[in-house]
Amino acid sequence: MAVSSAPGNIFLLGEHSVVYGRSAIIAAIGLKTFCRAEKISEKSLEIASAGYGKFESKLENLKKPTEYQSPLDPIIDLFAEFSGKFNLKTGVRLEISSNIPRNSGGMSSSTAVLSSVLDALNKLRPCLEKESYYGFLLPFQQKIHGGKASGAEIFSSTFGGYNKIRINPLQREGLGNIELPIMIVNTGVEAKTAETVPYVKSGWTLDMESYEEVFDRIQSLVEEGEKAIKTTDLVKLGKLMSENHQILAYDLGVSHPKLNKVIKVALDSGAYGAKLSGGGKGGAAIILADKTKQEKIAERLSFCHVYKTEIGVAGL
Repeated sequence: MAVSSAPGNIFLLGEHSVVYGRSAIIAAIGLKTFCRAEKISEKSLEIASAGYGKFESKLENLKKPTEYQSPLDPIIDLFAEFSGKFNLKTGVRLEISSNIPRNSGGMSSSTAVLSSVLDALNKLRPCLEKESYYGFLLPFQQKIHGGKASGAEIFSSTFGGYNKIRINPLQREGLGNIELPIMIVNTGVEAKTAETVPYVKSGWTLDMESYEEVFDRIQSLVEEGEKAIKTTDLVKLGKLMSENHQILAYDLGVSHPKLNKVIKVALDSGAYGAKLSGGGKGGAAIILADKTKQEKIAERLSFCHVYKTEIGVAGL
């Protein structure tokens, strides 16, 4: 038997533009997905997910999904790829649970699932170094996200902490052991990255020059944000986060009225800064606020679910 847990993630700065060759700053969070994998005598794949139900198939009948129509399809696809590539002939039972809210958007729930499942399978049949998880999982994340994805979340779930990530060329820089007073807010508005990523891509295709300028502006925020994080300049970092949200909301059009309301309430209540996290159009927002003000902010955000969890946690 093998057990693994992978953290979810939040984007402090740079989501969407990271898909187009810029940098992003991402952090692993204390909300996690857990996977237990064990070999079974039956030549079959059995999946039991606390959130998404059950699946069972004989290995000889198992087919890789061409499209993901069920939340379990990426797991089936991953298992089929792993077992075929690394000659895993035994039957396997996967038990999956998570305290990352389902369909939350902005907390990397799907990446946490993929990462925990791959790591558990890799413990059953060691074949991959953790440095190789990114390359193995990226095609599945791209499929989930509608064909285009940076894979930044894979690095974050795998290695944990705070990371500055760029995919062209592929670079990862750990930003050290730091503590940022961040609140995570789930708006409850279902958000699908598979819709927002193609939405941004369609705009970029129609007006590439303007979008590239927008992505360059976000890159500047990321560079300044890295300095602010390394010097623990919370005022500066908060300002940069809020600027990033404005760009995401009004230049890229990926915010939502409820997200904007969360940001306004947070800033009006004395937060250093706030922004959406991830794909947008709903899902999660993050708030950088002094711990002495977080209780008041949480009270004023009673129309959402507020999480006070660790940020920058360990990865797999």
